This record gives sequence, structure tokens and C-alpha cells, in this order.
Amino acid sequence: MSDKAPLTLSLQLARQVAGLDLALIPEQVRQRAAYLMLDGIGAACAAQRRKIAGRLEQAFDAWDGKESGRHAVIASPRLRRARDAAFLNGQLIHGLEFDDVHMAAVLHPTCVLFPAALATAEWADAPGHLLLLAYIAGVEVAARLGMVSTGGFQRRGFHPTGVVGTLAAAVAAGCLLELDEVAMVSAQGLALSMASGSMQFLEDGGDTKRLHAGWAAQAGMQAAMLARQGLCGPQRAYEGRHGMLATHVDQPADLESVHRTVATIGTHWELENIAVKPFPAAYYAHACIEAAMELALYDNLDTANITAIVAWVPEQVMPKIAEPLPAKRRPQTAGQAQFSLPFLVAAGLLRRRFTLDELEAGVLHDPQVLAMADRVTCRGEVDTAFPAVYPGRLEIRLANGHTLSKSIDVNLGAQARPVANSFILNKFRQNVPSQQGRGVVDRVIGIEDFRSVREFGRLLAAMPIE
Repeated sequence: MSDKAPLTLSLQLARQVAGLDLALIPEQVRQRAAYLMLDGIGAACAAQRRKIAGRLEQAFDAWDGKESGRHAVIASPRLRRARDAAFLNGQLIHGLEFDDVHMAAVLHPTCVLFPAALATAEWADAPGHLLLLAYIAGVEVAARLGMVSTGGFQRRGFHPTGVVGTLAAAVAAGCLLELDEVAMVSAQGLALSMASGSMQFLEDGGDTKRLHAGWAAQAGMQAAMLARQGLCGPQRAYEGRHGMLATHVDQPADLESVHRTVATIGTHWELENIAVKPFPAAYYAHACIEAAMELALYDNLDTANITAIVAWVPEQVMPKIAEPLPAKRRPQTAGQAQFSLPFLVAAGLLRRRFTLDELEAGVLHDPQVLAMADRVTCRGEVDTAFPAVYPGRLEIRLANGHTLSKSIDVNLGAQARPVANSFILNKFRQNVPSQQGRGVVDRVIGIEDFRSVREFGRLLAAMPIE
């Protein structure tokens, strides 16, 4: 590819990523990246405890029997083939809806990019610092691609974690496979044909959302390996007539603006804008959950006196967490409950917290919680700062005619209200309460010091789940 070739987005991304040097990345960015990995590992351990990936493992075994591989699955003694390990780790990290989010891009980065980078680094027997660099590169690419159209992927019916994640995973894996810029461009073009993830689960349920992250991780890896072997992909994966920007978003993107944003890779770090979730539920609902918990503690509120509740969220997220209202008041599974605003508000009010325990069957079918959910109606707020922040507001009407209200203008974890690394550490300890689990924290944070990621993989495989 000559220097005179048109600067497509694929080529620009390949060149920007090739110019990254871990030694030149600020220390606070590298450290935050390691803590984000730790957060994902903790979420995966909690998911293993709840057997989130059990059926996926059974599906792999149905095809391949008990044949094992050489790649680690978090908190599992069994090694798997590279792509299967990435698929499983992606589902585990994302499966409890407790993993991080890039809010402006409206996607989950770590659940795709850490599994893809981990499995590829194990295959390549790469050192830890290269795993960290590939993860950071993938995050920076994913964030910028996700921001090309605010909410546009979802309005078109696509889950950006699955679509954008596949292309970003191809870049992360390509870094570890040492692809030159010709192959890196092909990897993105090949990944385009593998990128998928439908939002249909919001209408009638299913387990598909949990699969999107793992699918994207392994598909991106496959695209990178195919490019390494010489297979050619389309050169204009993004701006082409049938590229991602034409087929997967609902309105044309400003290409000049996208090029300018991509040009900041290596100088501006979107990784620092990744939000860490305090509650295991759709991030769109977090402000209302927080408001419910605060109002429940107001003057020792007697929830029996509540006659009606109005929950306000940005109008853009109403179809995702508030409609249709009857179904959102009666979620049948934990996955549905995590996207059901009336249930989330009711549980937060009555239980004065929202943890993984609030997703157990006893709470999902608790008559008091369901009766409270019946009192919740949902309204769309216009002219909010979404998606820079995910605000929420509750109005509670009492039997005595009084009204209580609480607004959360900036959700916890957003760029304007960030959480410290100590918050991530405490969350990890809640997800991995054993002493053995706590003993690995320093080693995960010190990922740069591993001479071989295979040793790091063995550490993750031995993570406790109890």
C-alpha cells in the first residue's frame, strides 16, 4: 500500500495504532487500564458462580467433546481453544450486566477487548506489557468508532458492543499478531463481514445479548488471523457504499469529524472516559436506581404509603428499559429484569440497595416488589445531556398527598462523576470475596511485569468463585 493511497479510516486506524508505544502512554492511563481489566475479571468470577456460561460450554462440548486447548477461561480449571476461550470470557464478563461502559459510544469495551487480547497474547506467548498495549489500542479504536453516531447503531437495531467490538477486537488481536498496515486494513475489512449483534432481545428476551461480547472477541481474532495468513478484506470497511457507516447506523456520519477523532489516538485517551458500573443493571437505569435508594432512606420512608411513582429517563432510552410497560413490570428472568426500569426502581426502593442478590428468583417474583413495580410509570425526558451522562429522576406520591422527588443529573461512574481505582478494588472484593481472590489483585495490576501471558492466564484460570 503506497503512501499515495487514499486515507481510508481503516488505513488511518492501522497507522495510528502502529504508532502507539506503551512507554509513551501516561502512567495513569496504563494503571486505569489494568484496573478495568480487574473489574472485568471480578465480574467474570461472579458470573462463574452463577453458571452464566454453562450452556455455552455445553454447546462447545457438543461439537468437540471434551477436547481441551491451551487457553485460559477465567475461574475455570479447563483450558480451551483460543477462540472458545475468548468467547467464554466475553460472555462471563458481560453476562451479569456489571461490566464497564463507554457512555458516549454506548458500548461495553472490556468484555470484548480483554478476552480477545488475552487469548491472542497466550497464543503468541507475548509478554504482559504487549497484552496491556493491545487492550488499550482496542479500547481507543472501539470508543472512537462507537462515537461516530450517537445511539445510531441501536436505532438501526444493532448492538454496538457486538458490531464495533468485532472490528476493534480485530485491531487488538492484529497488534499482538504483528500485522503490517496492509494486513491490519484487511483484518478490519474481514471483521466487517463478521460484525453482528441484534437488539431484538429488548422486545422478546432471550440470551443473545450475553453472547454478543464473546462472539465479537473471537470473530475479531479470527479476522486478524485470516489477514495474517494473507486473506484480503475490503479496504473501505467503514465509509464504503456497504461499509459499517452505511449499513449499521441510521444516519450519515461526518467523515471529516471521524478522521479528526481517529487522529487523536495516542494523544487523547478515551480509556479514561470508561465508566465503571456500581449496579448490575442497564446503565440507563442507574440514576433512577440511585434515586430510589436515596429516597427510601429519606426520613425512614414507609414504602407502604407510596401510591404512585414516576420515573424519568432520557427519551432515547425509553424503548430499551421502559417499553412495553406491562412487560417491564413483570420481568421473567434476571436478564429481562436488568432492562426493566419499573422493577429496578421498585427493588431499589424496597430493598434499599441493588446488588446481584436483587436479581435472584425470590426477588423477581416477590409480591411486594411486583406490587411496587405496578405503581411505576415511565416518562421520557427531552433535552438531556445523554449520552455524555445518563440522568434520571423520580417523583413519589404518598397517601397523605405529599410528593418526594430526587434527581440524579450525573450517574455515578460518568466522566463528570468518576469513580476512583479504590472503588473498582472494593467492587472486585465484593465479586471475589475469598482471600485467595484478593491475593491476585497486585498481580493483575502489575500485568506489565509478566514475561509470558500464559503465566497470567494460569493465574486467571485458578481464580476462586466462592
